[in-house]
Amino acid sequence: MKNFPKAGLLIVTLVIPALIFVLLRLFATNHYDLPYFNPELDSNGQVQIVNGDTVFQKRSELQLASGKHPLENDITVVSFLPKECADTCKLVLSNLKRIYDMRSETNRLSITTLLEDNLSAASAYPSELGTKGWKTLKATNTEAETLLNLESASSQRRSELYPLESRLMLIDSKGYTRGYYNGADPEEIDRLMAELKILNYEKKASANP
Repeated sequence: MKNFPKAGLLIVTLVIPALIFVLLRLFATNHYDLPYFNPELDSNGQVQIVNGDTVFQKRSELQLASGKHPLENDITVVSFLPKECADTCKLVLSNLKRIYDMRSETNRLSITTLLEDNLSAASAYPSELGTKGWKTLKATNTEAETLLNLESASSQRRSELYPLESRLMLIDSKGYTRGYYNGADPEEIDRLMAELKILNYEKKASANP
């Protein structure tokens, strides 16, 4: 008879936590899920809904006048480098260097910087700019504004989140836009770095279900 209390204690310590875990997996919401941006719009300008879910734009490449540049299934951070790189621009480049340094721990992370002018050997620019993992593409100010724009029904009724020279856009490995950030704000960069880790985890989990 003395074994029954022990068996009951064993059930409490092993079975109940397992049940809680299963319930959380089935019904709980993951609060670390990143949002999606830029929904598909129909011919009337309305957001497309399929089976109750919003359809979001998905891209496999960046389309510019210079050509079509594939994203290559990378997690990509897109930025803009104006012809005149003042203090804000230099701060953004410095913060992007922090993002670049994450490549050692984040699979297939790349930075794409749109250049309004040819890349010069300015001492203020990180040496990694224009190298593997941080490519540069020639683009006009208008092209950069279009590419880095928040494309949604609501964007027509409000101003852009951040100035173009400090605006960063995050594209996941499937081609969906997952975030916009102020590249001159250290707290925004910390948020971007955290969300990059989340996307990297999701990518690893999907590759090894």
